[in-house]
Amino acid sequence: MKSQGLIANTMILTATSFITRTVGMISIVYISNALGPEGMGLYQLIMSIYIMAVIFASAGISVSVSKLVAEELSRQQFESAKQIMTIVFLFGGLLSSLICMLLFTYAPQIALIFIKDPRATWGLRMLSLSIPFMALSSCFKGYFYAVKRVIKPASADVLEQFVKLGLIMILVNLWSPRGLAYAYAAIGIAMTIGEMVSWSYMLTFYILDHRRYGVASRTSSDAKGILLRLLGVALPVAAIAYISSVFMSLENVLIPIGLRKFGATQEASMSLYGMVKGMVLPILFFPAAFLTAFSTTLVPEIARANTLRHYKTVRHTTHRVLHFTFILSIFVVSIFMSYSQELGVVIYKNEQIGPILKTLALIVPFMYIEVVSDGILKGLGKQMSCLKYSIIDSIFRISMIYFLIPIKGISAFLAIMILSNTLTCSLNFNRLLETANLNIEVSKWILKPAIAATASVLFSKYFMNCLTTYALPLLIQCIISIALSTLIYIILLFLIECLTPVDMQWLRRSIRSFIASYL
Repeated sequence: MKSQGLIANTMILTATSFITRTVGMISIVYISNALGPEGMGLYQLIMSIYIMAVIFASAGISVSVSKLVAEELSRQQFESAKQIMTIVFLFGGLLSSLICMLLFTYAPQIALIFIKDPRATWGLRMLSLSIPFMALSSCFKGYFYAVKRVIKPASADVLEQFVKLGLIMILVNLWSPRGLAYAYAAIGIAMTIGEMVSWSYMLTFYILDHRRYGVASRTSSDAKGILLRLLGVALPVAAIAYISSVFMSLENVLIPIGLRKFGATQEASMSLYGMVKGMVLPILFFPAAFLTAFSTTLVPEIARANTLRHYKTVRHTTHRVLHFTFILSIFVVSIFMSYSQELGVVIYKNEQIGPILKTLALIVPFMYIEVVSDGILKGLGKQMSCLKYSIIDSIFRISMIYFLIPIKGISAFLAIMILSNTLTCSLNFNRLLETANLNIEVSKWILKPAIAATASVLFSKYFMNCLTTYALPLLIQCIISIALSTLIYIILLFLIECLTPVDMQWLRRSIRSFIASYL
């Protein structure tokens, strides 16, 4: 495995992830302004049911295709790779169609029993129509990740997000004055059309792309063996997702109930829930575009290197990724801790967001490290460990939510999120260190970045206070100050040798490889 190839793919996915997250944030801000905090809370409950349905329809597909196709192509087994795709298309299409019909048919009952609001019915029904397209798109994405042509699914994601954003703005503006039920239906229609466009786009590229491996041989491959291998990878990943989604949905239902038991009204409990889940968490995950890209590309790359027994390459890649993860996450914490109030006002025009964002900023390193550790462990075939840790975390969260939120309210909810992310990250990270035979470089990964981040935000905060005399808009002040902090942070990392010229040489080689391969 060439590191240049990994980074070239990662650069594409990083740029894509940044664009899609930016567009997604614009959508969230638009929706939150149209629905209000209470409507946003109900919207999050609808989305939790929808996401659970999507997970049951497609969990494990992309990772399984990515891993198995990469392994077959590394052995020059083109026929087996094609047969994997055929089996996955049939299985994914049937399962996703079944989930779609169930959600569409029983949407009224789900809205009344779980969401406890009939206004969610048509939102769920419109969203259900997107599930088959999303599941089959996962097949295409896994294939393109495996063959290192990530520009195709990356561009599909960008197209999908822009289609969704445009339709959400048009349809929500037209229908939201009629009530929340119409607004949720409008969002569902917009998201379904976006998934249809993305699926059609990738289908075209897949038909053109897979021909490069020649006409399929008439000799039939071991379909049963391929199916067993596919299930061996998909089932643990799917089990993790199924368990997590069930527990997450249960958690999302219990949180507003617990807040009401604490003494909050229905409107207040939904508003608090909407602010945390629908507004604060998207901000926390927004800077993780680079890590999300790394996690996506790591599965096939690590699987390929592991299959070829290139264990030194696995260790080297894992070491670099963890190093950059710590550097990024520590800086993000410092930014959110220092600019939480300003970001809450600039993004949502809501002063209540700031204190919540500042509190939950503490979980950023744990969230980011867990994302990367999970991707690497799956590439190394440690899906069962991920499943075990997911179950432990889910039981912990549900138990704490059930017992503590009725007593302590929103403060208990925030504390549970911090403890839960710390627990899951610790379990996954420790398992990764053991599997890849790595040691933590405390000074280079944690202490030096923490010093550099603290110094950079202190200086930028002082500079921002100076800017107030010029009566600049708060948005401009935030952009200038955060950009200055980022520049100072990078300079300090080089000065204290947390980043070295060797890293820059590696980056330059990756950029040259990227230009040669994709431009």
